[in-house]
Amino acid sequence: MDIKVAQISEDEGLAIHHRYPEGEPLLGGVETRLVGRSEVNARATREDDRVELAGKISAAVEFDCDRCLTQVRVPVLQAFDLVYVPPLGTAEEKPLGENDLSVGFYRDETIDLDDLVREQIELALPMSRLCKEDCKGLCPECGANLNETDCRCSESQSDPRWAALKSFKVDN
Repeated sequence: MDIKVAQISEDEGLAIHHRYPEGEPLLGGVETRLVGRSEVNARATREDDRVELAGKISAAVEFDCDRCLTQVRVPVLQAFDLVYVPPLGTAEEKPLGENDLSVGFYRDETIDLDDLVREQIELALPMSRLCKEDCKGLCPECGANLNETDCRCSESQSDPRWAALKSFKVDN
């Protein structure tokens, strides 16, 4: 969904209520999927070419646990408060300051709401995507989910890379 900057009244602003069809907007990778319908409620205000967007996004995200590959579904409720300005042109590069992290740029007098929603959902998700904090993962030998069953692989097998050290003796 695109927001035209000209649609945003400088006096009254613009209320944005958008409900996406199921599974949209598509997220960047196949490992993270939106389930159900995502919704964004926001208020846009404008002063000249500077636009402020504040609101919240609600969605449900499904991903595979990084350790055991179990599917996990988590709700996302993410608030945002961002400023959009037109591109700065050919200004020389400079390091980002703390206040620059909430500034975005729009092109052709249009703000892409889908990009904002994708970005905010990804920011709301944890870096380590686990089914639970103490997930035991999969057995590297037989592939059993160690959260659901105990396997005897680790008792009977040792890592062959360490085999040469078994005969190593230290004299004092």
